[in-house]
Amino acid sequence: MTIRSASPEDAPTLTAIALDAGRYWGYPEDWIKQSDLTISPEFIRDNQVYVDEENGEIRGFYALCNTELEHLWVTPAAIGTGVGKELLLDAIELLATKGT
Repeated sequence: MTIRSASPEDAPTLTAIALDAGRYWGYPEDWIKQSDLTISPEFIRDNQVYVDEENGEIRGFYALCNTELEHLWVTPAAIGTGVGKELLLDAIELLATKGT
C-alpha cells in the first residue's frame, strides 16, 4: 500500500471511486446527483488530495480542504481491507504535523 499525492490526471478515477462508493453505501441516487462528487483536476491542484495505490491501481482517496476532511472514499472492492483506515490515519497525521 502506498499513499501518494494525487495528480490532476487522477481526477476521472477519483470521481468514479466517489460515485461507486456512494452507491455501495446505499446513498439515494438523488443525493448522489445533487452532491458534487466530481473531482476535477482543479480541485486536486487547489487542495490536498491523496490516494492509496497498490500495483498501479488507486483503491481510495481523501481530500483536505484547509483543515477539513472533504472526501474519503474507497473502492467497493477494497472496503473491509483497511484502506479507509490507513487513509484516515494518514489524514490525521498530516493535520497533526501542521499543528491544526
